[in-house]
Amino acid sequence: MAKPKHILFWTVPAMVTLFFGLMTFMSLNEWWIVQVKQQTGGYPWGQVNENPWFYKNPEIYSKVMLIEGFAFSAILIFLTIQVIRTDKKGILYTLMFGFGLLVIMIANGAIK
Repeated sequence: MAKPKHILFWTVPAMVTLFFGLMTFMSLNEWWIVQVKQQTGGYPWGQVNENPWFYKNPEIYSKVMLIEGFAFSAILIFLTIQVIRTDKKGILYTLMFGFGLLVIMIANGAIK
């Protein structure tokens, strides 16, 4: 039977991997909708309701979403590789880098 420490250590990376997968999907889906499908009618472009700076126009928004999607994809790929290799040190470094990226993304969204 697995020790509780090992169960907890592997449960957290599994949940975080799912989270980063969801963030990757959401960012790339937003890019697809705005840039490729050109469905921009439901978005409040410009200085409406104190939106973040990247809502200035659809082009800037789609670029930010694409960059965030690629960044989260890279974290997701590295984290998956580290989990498959069972490299605990690599997992911790990747998690720290991923959460740093998440903080940067949140701070970027707070800029008006």
